[in-house]
This record gives sequence, structure tokens and C-alpha cells, in this order.
Amino acid sequence: MNRNDYNLGIIESLVSTQYGDCGGYIQIDGHSGADLFKLCEDHGISRDKYFLIGFGCGESTINGIGQRDEVYCRALVLETSKYGDSFDKIQNHLVSNDGKVKAKQIHFTVKYRDFAKYIKRFDFMVATKLTKHISKIDIEDIID
Repeated sequence: MNRNDYNLGIIESLVSTQYGDCGGYIQIDGHSGADLFKLCEDHGISRDKYFLIGFGCGESTINGIGQRDEVYCRALVLETSKYGDSFDKIQNHLVSNDGKVKAKQIHFTVKYRDFAKYIKRFDFMVATKLTKHISKIDIEDIID
């Protein structure tokens, strides 16, 4: 992941758990380039009205994940009527308007069994707060 490809700072405040024991990064691959758009559309978010710029999901239960059989999702979107209906149009708007936008966050739920329709692969790594005291790290891979 090239961290410079994403402005992760704009979504940092949207991600939290009750205690925040660990934090990190995630990468997702869909079956095609538009799978998260399709996931949102299949759950009531119109592509004609909104353009997806961010996606989040999570679960918060006392008894552990999976108990509700669904995950809470949220789409971070821009209104196409204000910003455009394609990547290029929105990028041009952002360049000519100092990159300032007003986004909407739309919440919905998805059954766990349906997630595989949209997400082919995911990889994530979190770190504990102890890592803020590490200035240099060498990592040796050990594969079982």
C-alpha cells in the first residue's frame, strides 16, 4: 500500500471502538473495481445521487462479533449533483475548489454471508499502543 495514494487523515475520526486497544490499516479487493459501489447500491444508495469516496464497517457487541449475523456498514459519499458523477469530474471539481467538500455518511447493515459477493480479499494489520515507543523495527517472517 502506498500511503500517499490515500488521505487516511480524513477518515481517522470515523473509526473507533469502545477502548481502542489497537489501530491500523486495511486493504480490500473486490471482484471488480466497482464492488463497494455495488454493495452500497444493493443496500439503497443510488449511484446516480451519490459517488462513493469511503467505506467502513464494524460490529460492536458484548458477546463478540458474529452474534447478530450482520455487520454495520457506512458509505462516505459525495452528492453527484454538487461534485460530479465520475472520478475525473470530481477530481477536477476538487482541484478548482481547494479540495473542500461536504460529504454524507450513510449507514446500513449487511448480512455476513452476503459480504463475499462484494469482497474477494481483505488484509489488515493493527498495532498496539506500545508501538509508539519503537523508533526502528526489523521484522523476520516466520511461516508455519
